[in-house]
Amino acid sequence: MTQDTPIHDIQMIGSRLADDLREATAYIPDKSAIAFSGGLDSSILLFLSPKSIHPYVVGLPGSSDVRSAMESASLLKKEITIIEVNQEQILKAAINVKRIDPEIALTDLGFETVLYLTLSGISEDILVTGQGADEIFYGYHRFLTGDAGTNLASLEKLLKITLPREKKIAESIVKKILTPYLDPEIMKYSSFDPSTQIKDGKNKALLRAAGAILGIPDALCKKEKKAAQYGSGVDKVLRRNRELLF
Repeated sequence: MTQDTPIHDIQMIGSRLADDLREATAYIPDKSAIAFSGGLDSSILLFLSPKSIHPYVVGLPGSSDVRSAMESASLLKKEITIIEVNQEQILKAAINVKRIDPEIALTDLGFETVLYLTLSGISEDILVTGQGADEIFYGYHRFLTGDAGTNLASLEKLLKITLPREKKIAESIVKKILTPYLDPEIMKYSSFDPSTQIKDGKNKALLRAAGAILGIPDALCKKEKKAAQYGSGVDKVLRRNRELLF
């Protein structure tokens, strides 16, 4: 699939993507864990995964991610485990992430701290994540403003910096990460330009179309959600204690 595919036919592309997502998730091992914040990306993965997969959400008490994940899990008829964290646990996890990558920026430290806390809180050996969906399907808010241009720089950072770092984070806790969105057949959709990926002021147009075709509840296909470091409350804790970390 290339950019030559008619950009107006979102449903046709979404149908192909739905098939590719089924293939990409077919190899998720039984009894794995999934990082689930209740957004579209993780909802699709949970919906398509084996019944034995278990979702986990990290957050401060009452955080928006915890509420969102509980609501979405209910719509998908799944039980969810809440990994409730406090400031001390967040700072300890952030310090461990900084040991792995001393040059990490504050924004990146936020979402990697959420990952560290998730990996630390699961009983399973494998954690399925939605990593890559924002880069492939123009999920970041900056793409909506038009200032970010294409997704090439985001993809390059993901592949060269973020993924190697997250592999080290997982290894430090003796866990493994599985990233179905980075299957080569899904990565091909990154070649579609912003005019295909963003429609009516909303990003992830192709992924939303695929979700609807797969049978994801309409409320989840249309759902907007903060990034995990913000929705979990982790970012606020790190910013309040920046002098301890940087």
